[in-house]
Amino acid sequence: MNTEKYKKLRDSNLTFLDASAKIQSVFHEYKDKKIRVAYSGGSDSDTSLWILRYEEFNPIAVMYDTGLEYAATWNHVDYMRGQGFNIEVIKAKRPIPTSQNKYGHAFISKQVAEMLERLQHHNFDFQKDGNLSFDELMYKYPNTRSAMRWWTNTHKARANNISWNKNLKEFLIEYGLPFKVSGKCCDGAKKLPIKEYTKENDINLMILGIRKSEGGRRASTYKNCFVPKRSYTYSMFFPLFWFKNEEKRLFDETLEIKHSDAYEVYGLKRTGCAGCPFGRNFEEELQVIKKFEPRLDKGIGNIFGKAYEWTRKYKEFSKEKI
Repeated sequence: MNTEKYKKLRDSNLTFLDASAKIQSVFHEYKDKKIRVAYSGGSDSDTSLWILRYEEFNPIAVMYDTGLEYAATWNHVDYMRGQGFNIEVIKAKRPIPTSQNKYGHAFISKQVAEMLERLQHHNFDFQKDGNLSFDELMYKYPNTRSAMRWWTNTHKARANNISWNKNLKEFLIEYGLPFKVSGKCCDGAKKLPIKEYTKENDINLMILGIRKSEGGRRASTYKNCFVPKRSYTYSMFFPLFWFKNEEKRLFDETLEIKHSDAYEVYGLKRTGCAGCPFGRNFEEELQVIKKFEPRLDKGIGNIFGKAYEWTRKYKEFSKEKI
């Protein structure tokens, strides 16, 4: 370990010094409690484990096996175990293909999928009723207020409206939505397993590699690096929460942190469920899969084919509107 390099880096940078102080404080508070690190094989979860180790803590890490991980991810798990990290693997309670058959397909983004799922649940007719006003829609489809606010672009925050996805409303009015959509694909693969695991093992604190600067819905949900136990049965701590990209890169380069080949060889910017249709760059990811992990290629096409087809159709429609 590059212990001296870490100390020098920490003591010369306020972000690292602050992270160190918070880690020490949290682990002191939870010294007699059960702690786990949520591990994905991704870059941020790697860095979380390493900074905890440099702070002289080595909690058990827990990884979900969704069935759609890269071979490179599992190879990296073996590497991290070889470095002395204790990584447990828990199986999906409901694999992603099963979730899609039961609830619906991933489409565009989790927020979009969740809103469309709500509308479909109430048998909303995209083509016939899509141009009606909010009041007209509420009269015809009561108990759909939030989804109808989204559909009619009447939420105050633009990011909470369908217009955040350019021309999506126009696309759905023209073509309809002839397949079930849902954002629940992660529930059985990740949420249910970790819920059961934390309950069965009486976990008090979960550590996650969430960084505010990564953006997206997950990062924007949290305002601070520590979330006390409320709706969950455990508290949450994000040791890298205030790390910006340049600080993350500085940490990794200075301490020679090795990440998965999915990053360092394939050139991906994210890992997780391979070929996820919620990813903005899934087309590039599919090309990587075809080149480096052909065994995944056919399976992913069978699982997410409908989402790919209609996302491409929507994007082509949107281009034509420019």
